[in-house]
Amino acid sequence: MARAWMVRTGRRGEQEQAALAEGLVLINWDETGDLAQVENREQVRELLTREYPDLSPQVIANWTGQLWRFREEISVGDHVVIPVASNGRRQFAVGVVTGPYRFRPEAGFGFRHTRPVEWRTKGLDRDLLHQDLRDSMGSLLTVFELRRNNAAARITELAERGADPGPESATEQESTAPVRRLEEIVDAAVERGEEVRLTVRELLGLWGHTRRWPAVIEKIQDRLAELGLATTPSFTEGNINSSVRIVPVGTGPHAEFPPPTANELPDEPSLDDRPVAFLVDQLPSAECPVESVRVDDPLPSATTTMTAKKYSQLAVLDDDGRLVGAVSWESVGKAYLANPSPTLKQAMGPARDADGADDLLDWLPEIRDRGFVFVRDAQKRVCGIITTADLTDQLGNQLQPFLLVSEVERRLRRIVGRAIDDGRIGLDQVRNGLRPHRRNRVHDVKDLTLGEYPHVFESEDLWTPLHWSLDREQFLAQLRTAAQFRNNLMHLNPDLDPQSTQELEPLRGLLEMLRPLDDS
Repeated sequence: MARAWMVRTGRRGEQEQAALAEGLVLINWDETGDLAQVENREQVRELLTREYPDLSPQVIANWTGQLWRFREEISVGDHVVIPVASNGRRQFAVGVVTGPYRFRPEAGFGFRHTRPVEWRTKGLDRDLLHQDLRDSMGSLLTVFELRRNNAAARITELAERGADPGPESATEQESTAPVRRLEEIVDAAVERGEEVRLTVRELLGLWGHTRRWPAVIEKIQDRLAELGLATTPSFTEGNINSSVRIVPVGTGPHAEFPPPTANELPDEPSLDDRPVAFLVDQLPSAECPVESVRVDDPLPSATTTMTAKKYSQLAVLDDDGRLVGAVSWESVGKAYLANPSPTLKQAMGPARDADGADDLLDWLPEIRDRGFVFVRDAQKRVCGIITTADLTDQLGNQLQPFLLVSEVERRLRRIVGRAIDDGRIGLDQVRNGLRPHRRNRVHDVKDLTLGEYPHVFESEDLWTPLHWSLDREQFLAQLRTAAQFRNNLMHLNPDLDPQSTQELEPLRGLLEMLRPLDDS
């Protein structure tokens, strides 16, 4: 089946008119020369690296994919869509690719990389497209495939009949909503002349997530790549409240949005590069503004601030924002014992600051003994503080998922074990619900994993003898959610985030079903 592609001209107006008049699609990157001379993607990457040595590796990788698609992957017979402007209205032209890539060295700048096209419609109004298809066309990429929600077949309908049949389900329509919202955020910031910034929490929230599970990271990275965007620093780094900048990596050279350099956007870390240990900067308080004083400030100013704001300590910083010491109620008390009118410098005690990339466990003794530790950024300036109260809140929250999963597993084991003991079901029935390679390895109910219980309860022969007054499909859905949550929990260092409690609700709901069954 023919595929469908979106191709954006780098210079609105001239290139659009030339494309429609000459039966072509056009892209920039004239500096690379004739792409017909390259044999593979790697040679395209080498061309780009040579011509644009200062650009981010992510930009070079993105551009490599776009140029290779234009040169090689777009096939004769595929449909191509380009945006056109008509009297201030946003419209599209749809055509069929009729020939191979051709480089025109004699043409003007921006008119050299071409593919021949037979245009079927040149003024298709944007409002004729369903929202999900419009969202799919919102990428900053110059060349990309339209493949979501049966897009290729729908583009064919547009070319032949001028009508979009729409997505097959409401779920497909909803799946593009995060993309649309992100596009709106980017457009609004660009219009104001501001850089686009979001917290990691806000970015995850666009897709309805609260934790950076592996599947969540992969999905968001894929969608950002499809939109021609990236985050700096990577949204996989830092804590959930860290701020990241959204930057364009898909716009071509000489575009309105300049691509980031290697200094601005280094290689994106893979999931395997994520820390296994809990790091200092994973605690939200590690990046919260810290109240501070200077060595020469009067002591009453410090104690008044501590009293009014209910602080136990204040950082004492030098003129460069670097840590000199700390004023605490303990250090103040000791100073007054030695001198009835101490200065702030006399009341100052020692303090230490941790790097955000340090292992949090290494700093627990310091926080326990002193009550706090400050956090420094890459410039050695104080950027946060971790107190015993922070550890109590954060690590207490971190225990909740483990405790809930543990209770779910223990109650399931007891419930199924008692059902076997009293003869309602047999161990062979339990084994029969498992995958073949596991059946001979389960000799007792304690050998079952949480992920295997949904397979066990799918059997009607096992479910019926239990005589439970539960809707089996709902129960199985809750079990599958719990099993997936446990898998995420065991395979990734999760975010230390006290506000990420909504993902625990399915576990609590499952326990509401299991507790009466177990207690009875």
